[in-house]
Amino acid sequence: MVEISLTGDQMLTVLECVARDGPMSAADVARNCDINRTVAHRLLATLSQRAYVRRQTGGYTLGPALLQLTRGMDTNLRSKAKPVMQKLASETGETVVLHGIANAEAVVIEQALGQKHLVRVEHRPGSRHSLLQGASGWSLIAFQDPKYVEKVLKSSKDPEVARQRIALTREAGYAVSYDELQLGVHGVAVPIIEEGGRCEASLAILVPAARSGLLSSLVEPLLAASREISRLLLA
Repeated sequence: MVEISLTGDQMLTVLECVARDGPMSAADVARNCDINRTVAHRLLATLSQRAYVRRQTGGYTLGPALLQLTRGMDTNLRSKAKPVMQKLASETGETVVLHGIANAEAVVIEQALGQKHLVRVEHRPGSRHSLLQGASGWSLIAFQDPKYVEKVLKSSKDPEVARQRIALTREAGYAVSYDELQLGVHGVAVPIIEEGGRCEASLAILVPAARSGLLSSLVEPLLAASREISRLLLA
């Protein structure tokens, strides 16, 4: 097993804590991360000096350095994924949506609208929802590190049911949802697996309820598109 840096791990834990629960004080961070308050102050001071967090009246929040990194990742992901998404939307006639992870939520990064049908689904880029909701959320959380999954499950009303769905999604390689986020909207989503097995994005096809019978036939084209995006990200 590869040895990791304890300080580095603590710093990332603090950063994730601020992203998830901020704004928060150093005392809040120490308590939530189960670390000494002096250590929390030191880690926050380091992150603040590098602009990964910033101290405001209400406590620490994410800083511009982290947002700049995220923006760079999203730009690269969008540029690689958009042509693949447009091709898939053209072939299926349905809306294709790209989600990423931010603050334990699935966030819409990009979409390619289907043009074949009068009635179609649209998602506004920047909109977000829980990782424990919707096909995109389940397809993302199912392929995360177990420690991260357990953190997210703390917000679940029924962690055991959520664990079962995560396990089923991981085994199948995709997730399906019916009316979870919006009445009359159904979806199927697959993870985009990057180098080293990382999953920071998912690809979904959303359809109105009247065409929900098509979802099973969309799995293979969606998986093929996901593999193509993964290949482009490695290029």
